[in-house]
This record gives sequence, C-alpha cells and structure tokens, in this order.
Amino acid sequence: MDSDKDQFSGIPMFRKSMFRSHELIPKNHIVIERNTVGRDWITFHLVVCLLLFAAIQMYYGKRFHQIIKAFGGMRYTNILSKEGNLFRERISIPLFIIYLISFSLLIYLIIAGDSEPTVMNLSGLKFFSIIVLGVLLTWFIKNLALNFIGVLFKNQLILSDYMHINFIFNMVTGIILLPFVIFSVYSSVSYLVYAAVVVWLLIYFYRFVRELFTGLSYTNFSLFSRILYLCTFEIIPFLVVTKLIMSYLN
Repeated sequence: MDSDKDQFSGIPMFRKSMFRSHELIPKNHIVIERNTVGRDWITFHLVVCLLLFAAIQMYYGKRFHQIIKAFGGMRYTNILSKEGNLFRERISIPLFIIYLISFSLLIYLIIAGDSEPTVMNLSGLKFFSIIVLGVLLTWFIKNLALNFIGVLFKNQLILSDYMHINFIFNMVTGIILLPFVIFSVYSSVSYLVYAAVVVWLLIYFYRFVRELFTGLSYTNFSLFSRILYLCTFEIIPFLVVTKLIMSYLN
C-alpha cells in the first residue's frame, strides 16, 4: 500500500487540508482608500464636559442640587435667586460650557449623522466651532435684547426673572443632553440622536409654560405682553433654526 495516499480515496494526503480558501470573488483589482471620519475632537470635548461635571459635584454639589430643584419648581427658583446672583457665581461657568458643548454637538450630530458635513468649505472641528459661535451669539443677543426691553418698558425686574429661568434651564439642559450625546457618538444606535431631540423639545415646552406663567403678580406685565415676548424670543428663533437645519438636510 502506498503510504503517501489515503487508503480510502486514493488521493495523495498532501492535497487534503482542513482549511478552505474563501469564496469571495473580487469585482475589481483597484485599491480603494477606506473612508473614515476622524472624530477625536469630539472625544476631547466630551472629556472636558465630564471633567467639568466632576468638578461641579466635588466643589459645588450643594449649589448644583439647588439648581436642579429650581428646574423642577418655581418656589425653588425664588429661593435660588435670593441666595445669590447665579450669573456671577463660579458654578455657572462650567455649567454653561457643558451646555454650549452638549447642545452644539447635538446640532452637529443631527446635521452630520455618520458622515462628515461640509458647509461653506468647513467640516469637522471647524464646522462645529461655527455652531458653537452661533449658539453663543444667539444667547448673547437674546439677553442683550431682554435687557433693552426691560429698560425701555420699565419691566426690568420681570424680564430679569425670565433671564434667570432661561439660564437655569440652559444649564440643566446641558447636563441632561450630555449622556445622550455620548451614547450617540460611540453607539451604532441612530435613534439616540432623535431621542435627544425629543427630550430637548419636552424641556423647551416645559420652559415655555414656566415662562408664560412667570410673574403673574406683576400687574404691569400683562398676559399679552408675556405671549408677545415668548413669540419674539422663543418661538421665532426656534422656527428659524429648525428651518435652517431642515433646508440643509434636504
């Protein structure tokens, strides 16, 4: 008997193997560069947010819990304002930075998705910087206009209450959106971005109701004036931003 052949099949043993080659058939032999979107800059911004949030919990934990309570009820908002000017406190800086990054990243993810958007020849970090600048300018112009209206119509006290509520809601919104943004960036689940948008819309509607009924004891600031203010500074900017995003997506 030939020792180099299988005794059953008669096929030389060196031709038989337990491994099989792949059955993929290449369509072409041209090397195609893999298109990957580098988003290390997003990781850097998220790490900054997490470090700031850890610092808030460590150094300003009590004040932060008061802000969370003020987000939930008007009575706690009055207590918070009586204990100090929130605009001038140190805790406001890291909270506002978290809001600025979280909200801007949410807008970026809505526009970008899994791709790399290019607007005005800007993409990636440069495009994100434009979004941050737009959010910051919108916030600054809105507060500047509120101060002007307060002085013009001698309702600076009630409008300062509106600014206070807006600031509280912005800071808490940034904290709430942060985990949604993190999971949206590092997860393949696409609906997390839309879930974040739904959460933001609910918070926005809740703030709208809170601002509508703010200052009911102020007789010189009628319900019509409050509705006019909300339409001018809340609804119209929201519709404009939504229109810009939808026009880009289409």
